[in-house]
Amino acid sequence: MGKSIYDQFEHAAKAYPDNVAAVFEGHKWTFRELEKEIDVASRKLVTLGVKEKDVVAVAMPNCPEALFLFYAISKIGAISYNIHPLTPSSLMAVHIRKSGAKILICLANACYDHRMVLPSEVKIVSVNPYWRINLLKAIVLYHISKKAHGIVGYAGIHPAKASPTIHPDPDEDAVYLNTGGTNGEPKIVRLSARSINNLALKGYPLFGGKIKDIKMLTAIPLFHGFGLAMGVHTPISWGASTVLVLKFNTKEAIRYIRKGEATVIIGVPALYNALLSRESFYGPWLKKQIVAFIGGDSVPESLLDQWNATMSRSLSSARLFEGYGLTETVNVTNVNTYGRAKRGTIGKPLPNLREIIVDPDTGKLLPQGESGEICIGGDCLMNGYLNDEELTAKSFIEVDGRRYFRTRDFGFIDEDGYLTFRQRLRRIVKINGETVCPSDVEDVALSLFDVYEAYCFPVEDKRKGHVLCLAVVQREGPKGRVKEEAVEEEIYTAVQKNLPPQYKPAKIIFLDRLPRTPVGKIDAAEFEKIKNEIRL
Repeated sequence: MGKSIYDQFEHAAKAYPDNVAAVFEGHKWTFRELEKEIDVASRKLVTLGVKEKDVVAVAMPNCPEALFLFYAISKIGAISYNIHPLTPSSLMAVHIRKSGAKILICLANACYDHRMVLPSEVKIVSVNPYWRINLLKAIVLYHISKKAHGIVGYAGIHPAKASPTIHPDPDEDAVYLNTGGTNGEPKIVRLSARSINNLALKGYPLFGGKIKDIKMLTAIPLFHGFGLAMGVHTPISWGASTVLVLKFNTKEAIRYIRKGEATVIIGVPALYNALLSRESFYGPWLKKQIVAFIGGDSVPESLLDQWNATMSRSLSSARLFEGYGLTETVNVTNVNTYGRAKRGTIGKPLPNLREIIVDPDTGKLLPQGESGEICIGGDCLMNGYLNDEELTAKSFIEVDGRRYFRTRDFGFIDEDGYLTFRQRLRRIVKINGETVCPSDVEDVALSLFDVYEAYCFPVEDKRKGHVLCLAVVQREGPKGRVKEEAVEEEIYTAVQKNLPPQYKPAKIIFLDRLPRTPVGKIDAAEFEKIKNEIRL
């Protein structure tokens, strides 16, 4: 029988009891201490009436209780449903109904609104993440949180005398995560303990450092598979540590880096741009950096080069590597790494994963080097979408007797086995009947020094079907920003030089910032509002 998520933690705790497992707001827990906290959390769940296979909804940021509960829920054989802590109450009610959760554990300041809309039979547990950590912050949160009948304080729950340690089938559902929230009602992805554990076992060798030196800066939220599986479970499965950041703050992250308490980083481009923009980031402390990984959005080569040059000047061998994955594949399937990297690609697949490219319309297998839909097979796939057998069936394809997940992403595999990601299929547009990838325009724009961020998107056009528009955030140079007209001309010249005519943006707009989701991805819903205001 394979392992549960908790079993994999327990194995590391027994092997490395005195290693630091987690850090939050300056407080540290060794594996021995973390094991005790998980035991208390599991006994509190028993007091709440949680049983094997029950769904426990947890809507919290990266804080100690979120970590304790993730493993405690697994320990007693329940299913952990991790939800965005800022989810509006109306949508939270949808999540709870669809998942069948009977308990919602959330931040104290969100409980009142959720209590007003959720059925009375759904227990709501209030968490103050600063309890025992920071008295002043704990008091502030307590006083701004509204009270209501039917809300239970997590700190006041009396733990049961004992909790069971369940060893369920590792292929059964262990974790639920939402996906697709920027384009309609989110789908609930069902992940098994085996798939999450498999990623964790493959993840550590990518770091390349000694276990005691691996200190993961986890700013990616735990309701996101990248943060949950790679930021937390991967280092903890090996006896290394995770640094929990409630909400990414550049100053706080730099403080951890300077103190040598964060030596491995995972994040989206916005995170790395933020670090590189601060003078306080640079210094001899960067020598302790081991490796960094980036994904989740369009990654300009200039950002990789800037980070790597910074590390080189600091005498650090650490490099920034681009990777790729989806919630349905536990978020990491491909990554460049030391000794196995190719510029312009998102790397080769991890061990025991297979990839093919098919025609997105016919499902026909395409030859090497030809672009089509990326399909992934292997041991890190989801079990399916909760209560949606039709969508689950449509999301898989069988080729030569093997099952693959259809990613709805567009790319190709080269002669050396490296995957190049070109575009989300939903972003591909037709202009005068020709297939166009807006991300190609972003890549050209981001190659220019004066462009800090860029996002290209289609706007309907009666004559051509669509035209492209480009949103740009300028870079602050030593003397401030150059004139918008000069940047616009620079972009048009670069696009004309590097891309076919149909890629020329019909309009370039300048923004102070690109609207993003809490995990740093482009917020498609907000861009729809921007599109509606554009006049060509």
